[in-house]
This record gives sequence, structure tokens and C-alpha cells, in this order.
Amino acid sequence: MTAVIFDLDGTLTDTLPLVVVALNAALAPAWGGPKDLDAMRSVFGPSEERLIAQEAPGDPHAVDRFYEAYGREHARLAHPFEGVPEMLGELFRRGVRLGLVTNKGRKSSVMTIEEFGIAKYFSAIVTGDDLPAPKPDPSGILKVLAALSVPVTATAYVGDTRNDMRAAHAAGVRAIGAGWQAGDVPLADEVLRTPEDVLRLPEARGTSS
Repeated sequence: MTAVIFDLDGTLTDTLPLVVVALNAALAPAWGGPKDLDAMRSVFGPSEERLIAQEAPGDPHAVDRFYEAYGREHARLAHPFEGVPEMLGELFRRGVRLGLVTNKGRKSSVMTIEEFGIAKYFSAIVTGDDLPAPKPDPSGILKVLAALSVPVTATAYVGDTRNDMRAAHAAGVRAIGAGWQAGDVPLADEVLRTPEDVLRLPEARGTSS
């Protein structure tokens, strides 16, 4: 059995504009005003709820504001990258086991993958709410490997950041850069230029090949 495990934001879905709006809805009062994406990057890592608790520990309504904005603006500000639903569908058809490992929280992750109709393809999902440490800690990838019952030597992890690649290497799987938005992905074993390129990975041949 072969497998491909994916990151979510920046890899399968273009959701960063949505995350910026929703985090500003939650945290602008604590921050003293809204922040742009570049200013937010320094706090990225934990799941949204953990990040909000860290940045606004005295605000009991901050998490509610985040999810209200996330749901309200989802259709306007988020979308799957072109070719992603088709690529996942083809991998699934081939019998490739699919997993998802994201630092994103479970509630927002499920909201996004269900909205885009891709939740049905994943046999195992691990989010930032499920683990004590975010990527580059490899625990999420290792947990999905165990759930899928697949060997590390027959598995690739596809992500768009340096920490994704660090997590993949630490877990012992092939580190594949999602270059369709990120361009270069430092530390990747290979950088792909389109989602369709995932179908040409040796790990994506499936059980029928």
C-alpha cells in the first residue's frame, strides 16, 4: 500500500487571506489594531484556538469572533488551488491512501475541506489541536502513518513550507514541495510546479500499478 500525506493551507487550499481576516477579527483588540500577513507570520504555528489563547488570554469571545468571520468570509476569500480536487480524486481512484497533517485547528480544517468537497478522500486527518507541538515536529505525520498502516519508504508528504519539509524528513518520508504557490520550498527532496505533478510521483501509482 502506498500513501501521500498533505499539508492544507498553501498546499491544497488558498486560505491565507481568510485566515488573516479571521485572526484580525479575533485579535485586533488585543493587538491594538489589525495586522497584515507579514506581521502575522511571526505568531503562526499553533492551531488558531491555541494562538488566540496565547495572544488574547483575557478575551473570552475572541475564538467565537474568529469562527464567525471564518465561516462568513469563507466563500469569498478561500478556494482550493486549481487542479487540487481532480488530483485528489484521481489518487483516491488509484487506491492511494491519503492523509492530512496540518497545524490548522480541527474545526476550521474540517470546515474548509468539507466546503470544497475533498474531505471524503482522506482516511486520516491530524490537526494542530490533536498534538502537543506543531510542525516541524513529526508527530502528526507519524500518527497518520500509523493510522494508514503504510511504511515510511512508500509515503510522501507534500507541503509548502520549510517546516513541512523538516517534519517530513524527521518522520522519514519523502519531502515534496508544493511549489504551485510557494515557488521554492527549502529543504524539499523535490519541488512540484502543479498539483497534477503529484500524480507522477512513484508513491502515487496506487495499488493497481
